[in-house]
Amino acid sequence: QGTCMMLDAEALPLTRSWCLFEVLQTYRLQEESTNPLFQGLVFCTSNGVIGGSRHGCYDTTVALAERLAVLSVADASASDPRDQAMITALIDREGGAESMNRFIRD
Repeated sequence: QGTCMMLDAEALPLTRSWCLFEVLQTYRLQEESTNPLFQGLVFCTSNGVIGGSRHGCYDTTVALAERLAVLSVADASASDPRDQAMITALIDREGGAESMNRFIRD
């Protein structure tokens, strides 16, 4: 019970505003959830769940960690400027880009 985000070493979904919208929904659910089984945001690769005991691709995990360290939600984009403005406003209402960056990194 949570959100599984499929990533590669480039973490491209985290540069797309609509994918960040899904992260925002997970952030909201995590803040409101009383369900002890809710896992929040889980990063996955083609080799499995990152941090899981069966995830075997350490190169991808290290590359992803390096990418996440410098990734900024504020740099994400959408093809439609109206979508971009709406998602940015929602993120701002939930604490802003830095708050979302911390959530993604944690």
